[in-house]
Amino acid sequence: MVIMSVKSEQMLDELLKIDDRPTCKGLSVPPTAKEPKKNHKRLSPQVINNMAALPTVLNNISKATASKKCPTEAFQAQRKWLRMQEFALIYVSYMTFLAARKNYGFWLPSVLSDLGKSKGEAGVLGSSFEIIYGVSAVLNGVLIDMYSPKMLLVVGLLGGAALNLSIAASSSLPVMACLWGFHGLVQSVGWPSVTNIFLAWFPDPASRGAWYATLSTCQNAGAAALPLLLSVAISLFGSKAALYVPALMCCFVAAVLALFLAGSPAASYARHTGSGSQGTLPKPRPTPPSARKLRDAVLLNRQLWLMGITYFCISMVRTFLSDWSTLFLREAKGMPLTGSSRCLFLMEIGGFLGSLAAGSISDKVFRGRRGPVVCLCSSLLAPSLLGLVWARSALTLQACYAAIGFCAFPVHVLLGLFAREVVPPSIGSSAGGFIKCIAQVGGAMAGLPLGILQQHFGVELVLLLLVAMALLSGVAAAPLWSTRAGEQRVIGGKKEQTQSKILARNGSAADFNQMHAGVKVHRKSVGSKLE
Repeated sequence: MVIMSVKSEQMLDELLKIDDRPTCKGLSVPPTAKEPKKNHKRLSPQVINNMAALPTVLNNISKATASKKCPTEAFQAQRKWLRMQEFALIYVSYMTFLAARKNYGFWLPSVLSDLGKSKGEAGVLGSSFEIIYGVSAVLNGVLIDMYSPKMLLVVGLLGGAALNLSIAASSSLPVMACLWGFHGLVQSVGWPSVTNIFLAWFPDPASRGAWYATLSTCQNAGAAALPLLLSVAISLFGSKAALYVPALMCCFVAAVLALFLAGSPAASYARHTGSGSQGTLPKPRPTPPSARKLRDAVLLNRQLWLMGITYFCISMVRTFLSDWSTLFLREAKGMPLTGSSRCLFLMEIGGFLGSLAAGSISDKVFRGRRGPVVCLCSSLLAPSLLGLVWARSALTLQACYAAIGFCAFPVHVLLGLFAREVVPPSIGSSAGGFIKCIAQVGGAMAGLPLGILQQHFGVELVLLLLVAMALLSGVAAAPLWSTRAGEQRVIGGKKEQTQSKILARNGSAADFNQMHAGVKVHRKSVGSKLE
């Protein structure tokens, strides 16, 4: 409500006053006999002046009313800005998660030299991380869906900082292996929490694919920027800087998230309006899903198993090329280190562009369906991998690597979103963790098993096996072609809607829609009062 100024009230009161003085000084004109008796009165000059100023007064009142919006309406006006702010924060947060674990290759040489360990012994560090990360991706799914994603991100970053500093202070390989393995548990909460916040702000399946692909490019951006940063830090401060710098980054970003990240539209609304007691805020903590629900919706979900097979094959291809390309290109193609580095760089660039294109295509061409893009990209990997077998020139090899990145990364990006779209909201992270665990097994297969195969039969046979894996991934994704988000499934003996409008922890897109409806109700009530 707008409080009218005292001056405006006085002017309106004066406007309603009638001058009771007679028309002539001391005289009054009697009425005629034919007319009834009337009071002959006229407006004073002051009242006439006030009437002339009335439009200005009413205009000022109207402006004051327009400037005093209700809290819900003011929040609605800032929605786009707030959503972009949240997007930027989670983008930077996962780049920092990535920095805390991708520094492994930069501090590993110091373990080999300072502790005098062999490559096989030092390999225990990487194995412990991969195994615990994959197992935790499944087991943590239920907990991630129950707790605030903002809290998990802050705690995860602080935990990553503490573990990096602890490894820097340790001189025992078994202790380092335990710490780095526990770091896999901490890292497993990063991407699911980022995804939960993203889905809260981007609930529409027909438009969020492009945004999700853009968010996933934080992995490419982080992988490209980290070597530049750490190489400078190591040259200035020594090998331990590979652990200290990511630890400091984690602490700083955790503080930024704690201060500025809301985590959901509902939490942002409460922060900006100070109305945490609204009807939709805050939501009670969700109860854990039943074992029967997890069994029916995740373990017995045919769609998730098909995604898992596709993810297994693609992870094997990506991991082999990331880990073995330097050796393969030097021994089989005679390419120097600078040439192999250029190939890997182009694979990252191709992945960056492919992820953006795949997200937009799944939104605009296929109207929110991820299956067609996953199937096509998986199948198109086969010709590029065959090109690695036959290519001899550096330019052709670089083109093959760029094409592989363009096709492989979109599958990795979209499957994480796709898995959450075919299950109920309460178990989205469990579904994502399930297929991620299968993908970790595929990545592990690219290590020792393919290394032994390469040693005994040559790299050409391994590449042909990867071609078969690419074709298998395309076949597995084909039945998902027509799958849409929001379809009903029988779960626990009853039909349940999957995530067409995905709900998030501590508030949801549905809450935001209710707030928007509240604005309309407020406008109607104000309009009826004015009438």
